Amino acid sequence: MNNNYTLFNRQSLQNYFSIDEDLEDAVDFLKSPASFRSFDLGLKELLRKKGYTGSEENGEMADYLYAKLKALPSDIERETVYAWFAGKHRPKIEAGSRRRIYEICFALQLDYEETLWFFHHVYYDRAFNCHTVDEAVFYYALLHGNTWREALNVINAVENANDDGLAGKGTDDGEPPFYTQYVQCKISDFSSTWELEEFLIANRDSFHSWNSTALNVINELMRELTGDEDAKLKIDNLKRTLSRRISSGNAVKDLPLISKKDYDSFGLLIKEILFDAQNSADSPAEYLLETIGGKNIRANTFVLDRLLCTVSGMPKNIDIPYVVRNNFPGKKVMSDVLDATKISTSKSYDSIRKMIVLLDFYAFWACIKVGISDVSDIDKSTLYEIYQEEADSRLKLCGYENLYAGNPYDWIFLCASHSEDPLAFFRAYIADLLPE
Repeated sequence: MNNNYTLFNRQSLQNYFSIDEDLEDAVDFLKSPASFRSFDLGLKELLRKKGYTGSEENGEMADYLYAKLKALPSDIERETVYAWFAGKHRPKIEAGSRRRIYEICFALQLDYEETLWFFHHVYYDRAFNCHTVDEAVFYYALLHGNTWREALNVINAVENANDDGLAGKGTDDGEPPFYTQYVQCKISDFSSTWELEEFLIANRDSFHSWNSTALNVINELMRELTGDEDAKLKIDNLKRTLSRRISSGNAVKDLPLISKKDYDSFGLLIKEILFDAQNSADSPAEYLLETIGGKNIRANTFVLDRLLCTVSGMPKNIDIPYVVRNNFPGKKVMSDVLDATKISTSKSYDSIRKMIVLLDFYAFWACIKVGISDVSDIDKSTLYEIYQEEADSRLKLCGYENLYAGNPYDWIFLCASHSEDPLAFFRAYIADLLPE
């Protein structure tokens, strides 16, 4: 058994550079159950970190955790805990399972840092959306060593408080707007559960929606990729011009001259297509029409098809890790993430984070490919570090953890970023995972 997955997965990124020589091995690495920390191994590692010295047998470890959960109390069934340790199934990465993960954290008396590790390295989802009352309370409780019962008492007090007195005070005195990071910083300064209750009750109305920063970031990335409506009109005019020339019987190979102003207004998707047309096609005009003719260049399906060569998400093949398949960007996932009403109360943090990672990856490497970013004096390893730093910064802004090579989904992007041609490697990689 590999006990240091963080180091192992980070080192593995160096092994796959060429599409022709390394792609198949990279796909095999992702599909191998031994490549990434499974939930059952993560649970066992967590128990040992918290002082468990009993037998390594699955049954005895399951009995130990089950007893801890019952003492909370928790309604997680014994059969469920046994199935976790046997590796038969894991908690789904969805809203309905998050409570169970917190119950494990409280049952084993994890502190804040240990909880972050468990969510990020074992469960593979975001920890502590402090813009919801229950997770704001869990955040405070795990920071201060409070029990599960104490946390539930605070949640009940907040939910059952009347609207008199504290409620409605809000964030007066020129305090910042209610962004999630602000809430988390505010709560971390409290020294008593009374202060926490007072804050949550007074600002209860502000805990009915969240994800506003993530939506802004995703919309910004989408605009960078697709351009604005004016750019679409210019592209449509270009397509009509080329269609008329070709239909008239003229042998048209070259594209009409595109002004710098028009080019600058195009999104990265069109800029990359124009780059490929000019650099790898015998007839740039025909290549352009074949690629975007009859298509809405600002549609979600066009974006997904260009980035992933599919709009359907990832097939439910059992040899592809669940952590990759679950909420893999597809038409439905993308539509929900871009819906301002749905995302404002969505607890599908996995789907939101995956969309940010995908769009950010493409934006960074497409800017380099088409020459928007001048990297002539930057070596490949430094360029990779810049990519990861910028991606981590964007994720942190939205309340998510950094890219992590031990997460199979993140690993795909980090591996492609190490390759000789990140966009080409990534597309070929995804194509190999999809059914023919």
